[in-house]
Amino acid sequence: MRGTDLLALLLAALGLALGVEAWLAGSLFRYVLAGIAVGAVLCVPLLSILLLRDRARRFWRLTSFALVPVALLLLCAEIGIRFAGPVYAAPARIVSDEDLGHAVLPGTGETDAWGFRNERVPERADALFVGDSQTWGFFLEREQSFPAQFGELTGLSTYQMANGGYGPVRYRELVRRGLALQPKLVVVGFYFGNDLWDACSGAGLPNAEDLRDPKRSYGPPRPPEAAEEHAPNWVMGGLDWLQQSSRLVGLAGETVKARLRGTASVLDAQPGAIAVTEGNVGTLLLPKYREPALDLRNKTLADALRVSEQCLQDIGSDCAKAGCKAVLLAIPTKEYCYAEWLKAHGRAMPELEELRSRETAVRARVFAAAKAGGLELVDLAPICIAALQADTPIWAGNGDGHLNANGHRAAAQAIAGIWPGK
Repeated sequence: MRGTDLLALLLAALGLALGVEAWLAGSLFRYVLAGIAVGAVLCVPLLSILLLRDRARRFWRLTSFALVPVALLLLCAEIGIRFAGPVYAAPARIVSDEDLGHAVLPGTGETDAWGFRNERVPERADALFVGDSQTWGFFLEREQSFPAQFGELTGLSTYQMANGGYGPVRYRELVRRGLALQPKLVVVGFYFGNDLWDACSGAGLPNAEDLRDPKRSYGPPRPPEAAEEHAPNWVMGGLDWLQQSSRLVGLAGETVKARLRGTASVLDAQPGAIAVTEGNVGTLLLPKYREPALDLRNKTLADALRVSEQCLQDIGSDCAKAGCKAVLLAIPTKEYCYAEWLKAHGRAMPELEELRSRETAVRARVFAAAKAGGLELVDLAPICIAALQADTPIWAGNGDGHLNANGHRAAAQAIAGIWPGK
């Protein structure tokens, strides 16, 4: 058997094994599809040789020779990036946590020894920030997030304790942990886009028993998809290993993700999407996607709001006992801000009215609970609306609802504005 044929046979055997393993492993459809697709690609050389014989053999020999210098160039690039390239952190890996449900594995995703997005865990911090992916700084550099920018503006040392999928119950737990750093200021980022849903899942955590309504049942929160101990299949495990082991691949992946955020979003295909074309602040609004997360007719969400109110009051009480200032940073949905902005200028969209009404009701309850708990309010809604009026984009131009760098800068400035030592 010729060497080319043998190599093609081995690749096909490997491809078949990867495809079968992906199918048997199950998991989400996209992961199964990825495994089968990679397996199919590895079978192409053998299939082409069976069909085209010597012509295919010549093609693959030439291809293999051409790949040698390409491999050497990639190796040189990898070495160069390791010695002179930008600092690269391995992608965040989500693991289970008894009191939080899920957490980032320390040392991945720019995290410190506690698993949060900071350079290190300090002995003390002047300002503590807790929240979800908005506070984390989703799709932004760590230095662009509002906790970091607040530190730059004020000269205060900051510590951020945030993670995607967290909500009011986790915020209470994080504040209690973070008070060990003896902060002067505690900022709780409350995002109206999904924090009630996250309060639902948080109420089932072991440390949330005091928050539960005895007439209702609460199950443990479902861990995020990425919290699996093992990769969905061999192909995905190999890709994870490659991204974590190679700085070249890792940086390329992060660059692609960052560019995709500005042009497309997994949410863009949601029913009821509304395109707004207004200068630099054109975007895609998803009122039908956001409305269910603010529907107080849903008994589960109504209970989640009650839980959230209690958490905010507990946070205020804990901060008062520790002698530090507590602040609620109210982060609105972009749909709410666009609805208010357009309505103020006589261009109200009926499609946004239901969401605006629901968010208004939830905001009133949350603000009242914060006041009762002694938290000072920093409401980003009027600030974001003013930015829209000034033609300054606060969100991406697609369906993503996370604040962009402008939004984080505005949040940092707003919090700094109420700090007495500014």
